[in-house]
Amino acid sequence: MSMGLYTRHLRTVVASLVLATLLTLLLYTTPNTTNFILSSTSNSLSGSVLGVEEEVQCLPHHHIMFLKTHKCASTTVQNIFLRYGYTHNLTFALPSAGNYLGNPGFFKASMIPRDLMPFKEKVDIFALHTRLNPPEHAHVLHNDTRWITIIRDPSALYESLYNFFHMNLGYGFELSEFSTRPMSELASLPRYGGKFGKNQMLFDFGYPDDMSVSELRRAIEELEKLFDLVMISEHMDESLVLMRHLLCWSLHDVVVFAKNARRQEVKPTLSPEMQQALRELNSADVLLYNHFLARHRHAVFEFGVQRMADEVAALRSLRDEYYEDCGAREVKGRDSSLRFKEYSGLVSAYVTSNNSDQNCIMLSLPELPLVDTVRRHQETLLNVDELS
Repeated sequence: MSMGLYTRHLRTVVASLVLATLLTLLLYTTPNTTNFILSSTSNSLSGSVLGVEEEVQCLPHHHIMFLKTHKCASTTVQNIFLRYGYTHNLTFALPSAGNYLGNPGFFKASMIPRDLMPFKEKVDIFALHTRLNPPEHAHVLHNDTRWITIIRDPSALYESLYNFFHMNLGYGFELSEFSTRPMSELASLPRYGGKFGKNQMLFDFGYPDDMSVSELRRAIEELEKLFDLVMISEHMDESLVLMRHLLCWSLHDVVVFAKNARRQEVKPTLSPEMQQALRELNSADVLLYNHFLARHRHAVFEFGVQRMADEVAALRSLRDEYYEDCGAREVKGRDSSLRFKEYSGLVSAYVTSNNSDQNCIMLSLPELPLVDTVRRHQETLLNVDELS
């Protein structure tokens, strides 16, 4: 990272936040968010916007389980964990190739090849697509692992899923026809490729896509107990702030460029009738989403609304500075200028002029090349450990 970036950040952001923090402390006491955001076994965090007090009371947390849900902006969050782990020489749960460890089948610890498993058979970070299987996941994770995931409005998720993976080719009709077809027909559609379909979030969480109300309530209770933080895609920056406090990380650690996100001009506009049809089809995911959206709003209130606004502003300002410092520009995902192309031409990608900065390079890499980079790095780390 260049010194110019830090200098500008300290000058333009930190000074104003110091003033805002002092005024806040003089005028009123900020609510304590620790009990809500962290589990009962977590280290306590302070209320400092700048994180100075936090650095005294807690250490950065390096053991993380991130359940990467489909079409929920999870690739954006994954980029944060992959870069952080790479920089700090942490170990990951990785397959020998690709970016999946289970799904549609449930995850099993044996899916991780022996040559990529650390000697103690515990990894620091799990941040790939998987189908949740808590006992098996816990088998490869440390006891103090923080569990994090992200969810999205179900109607927007299903539209993205359907069009991104061209599910019309399997079902024989376009998404635009959903509002005119019987719901019984839509509900009976098989999962596309055995993996994609209705109530996608619950499926990724390891539950069946058809559940009774009582089963669904029990599932939501189980997920609330399991996860330390459920991020909300539509409130990404607020979620990143909550995450960075949960993990005792700095704002620099959670800066990220949006990944695998479709360009605005290729996103269809859903009519009210279409939205209603998709919400009815994904009614279980709707209840799941509404529950954790309410929890998120409560977490922001407990954190302090103005304090959250200040820290989100600081994060966005810092992201802009990284964008400038990296010489980043946005292009189409399959643009000829890209050395590493995105999975689809519908999404945005990034070209950076500052190729001497490893962090800039990793900020701009698509998921698969970045996972490959992390895998090669881990192979080197494990070989060194074995030799020593």
